[in-house]
Amino acid sequence: MEYSHNGKTEIHALVVDDDDVDRERLIRMLQRGPRSINVIEASSQAEALQIIRHAEPALDIVFLDFGLSDGDGRDLVPTIRAEVDQDCPIVAVTGNADEQIAADSIKAGMTEYLTKRALSPERVAASVEEGIAWRKYRHDLRRTEEELTHRSLHDPLTDLPNRTLLFDRLGQACARARRNGSSFAVMMIDLDRFKEINDSFGHAAGDVVLTTIGRRLRGHLREVDTVARLGGDEFALLLQDVPDYDTATGLAGKLARVIEQPIVHENRILHVGASIGIAMCPQRGYAPTGLLSAADDAMYAAMRGLDKLVTSRENLPAAPAFDPKDMLEEIDQAISHDALEWHWQPKVDLRDGRVLGFEALVRWRHPRSGNIPADQLIRTVEQSPLLETFTNQCLDTVLAQFARIQDKVDGASIAINVSARMLERPTFVDSVVELIECHRIAPERVTLELTETALITNPSQAKRVIESLHEHKIPLSIDDFGAGFTSFGYLREFAISEIKIDRSFISRFTENRFDQSLVNSLVVLCESLGIPLVAEGVENPETQELLVSLGCNAGQGYGICKPMPYDDVLDWMDSWRNQTPMIRQVNA
Repeated sequence: MEYSHNGKTEIHALVVDDDDVDRERLIRMLQRGPRSINVIEASSQAEALQIIRHAEPALDIVFLDFGLSDGDGRDLVPTIRAEVDQDCPIVAVTGNADEQIAADSIKAGMTEYLTKRALSPERVAASVEEGIAWRKYRHDLRRTEEELTHRSLHDPLTDLPNRTLLFDRLGQACARARRNGSSFAVMMIDLDRFKEINDSFGHAAGDVVLTTIGRRLRGHLREVDTVARLGGDEFALLLQDVPDYDTATGLAGKLARVIEQPIVHENRILHVGASIGIAMCPQRGYAPTGLLSAADDAMYAAMRGLDKLVTSRENLPAAPAFDPKDMLEEIDQAISHDALEWHWQPKVDLRDGRVLGFEALVRWRHPRSGNIPADQLIRTVEQSPLLETFTNQCLDTVLAQFARIQDKVDGASIAINVSARMLERPTFVDSVVELIECHRIAPERVTLELTETALITNPSQAKRVIESLHEHKIPLSIDDFGAGFTSFGYLREFAISEIKIDRSFISRFTENRFDQSLVNSLVVLCESLGIPLVAEGVENPETQELLVSLGCNAGQGYGICKPMPYDDVLDWMDSWRNQTPMIRQVNA
């Protein structure tokens, strides 16, 4: 609800007090204020409950006494939150001036605590203004958080589900198929001739093609199906209750014809085609990554051949279905044989190119299947008994690498990603401190990176661990901020040393006002909290310049430098130092 600040918009207030004199006194004070206030009064808890549940229009603010004849007024708070609005201002008005009761009232959900002796028309009017302002702030914040949550799960151009949301739905579909024997199809789609359109007519024409194709696909499928954009000109489909490959092929043929329909843009007729790969569950297993890989392999076969619809059947090379159970033994062997590799990606000051630090990223080349996606490796390890061993070896290896070159990287720090589940281990902080001391590194130069979900999964435990790290002068960075279920409130509760805004908000940063306003808001918030803000995914000079103009002065991304093998770091540093400031600019 929007509220006017000119004092004329009517406010609907509920006053709950069983003392007639006190209730009438408060009502007179409310009506003497600058706003037009419609007051509804209740003299008991039962009467208040009836009003709360049936009030029309909805209440805007509640003034609540505790000592009611039929119960404690504080018992009404959950009902008000549930029936009226979870952000409805609730002002305690009691005859008790005890400080502890006041503190407990605020903890219980009251927004303000007033004593009857201190009431005045001015104080009551101020409570109304503060309550309405607080409610509006909470509504605005909630809308922002809902938008952030949506954006973290959807492609910014087409508003289709992104890879994260697709993978979540695919995991649910696999679990359902295991339980009830249902089957479904996964399709990967690559647009033919899209690159030519992009190169010939520009990105605007390419964007029109992508949004049009996304809209067509969504319009020709059911609500239970999922259309996702994975990036570039690749789309993925999850089609529920598809019984066999023949049915899936028929559906794919119809969708291909939909895609091939002409697209009009600026008096031009644009034509694209589609290469489609199809994989079926359970025919190709129940592993989400295995199904996607199988469909992806079939799609590439379609791109190379004459047939633009290819199914992933047994006569095709089997796609590596990275089932966690099958992977664990091989990961254990890779840890034992020190087969994991580390690539370092620099983080720089976007104003002058000064190297601020490096992020160490794990890589694993499977002996048969080649490079395993890092997110799949981490996801598998996180749910296994190997997590602690894996984490300790990663920390030990990276810190040993950093120790050898720490005097040659101009004071830069090293950042290492840590699973949120490690915060549950009682020896975690002691192990980190011991490893840092063992390698003789100043703790200020070792940053641990956590995703924001670590803060909201178990906030009390996370806070204890983070405070302990802070006491040992070990910085903590929140990685991929905005990609999960962001809550700005958590930032004030934890001793955070850095926030890294997710690359999805930077990828179309120069073209998207929402992303620009988000970064600007984060800059203001981080400045007020004294927390540095880092942009991930910086890939061009325009993005760099806009980030700096908004006050975000640190960044990393492919435009600066792709992750490089550890052995290349010092050579890269020498080359970076020798570049002129103009050459050093991002993507120069």
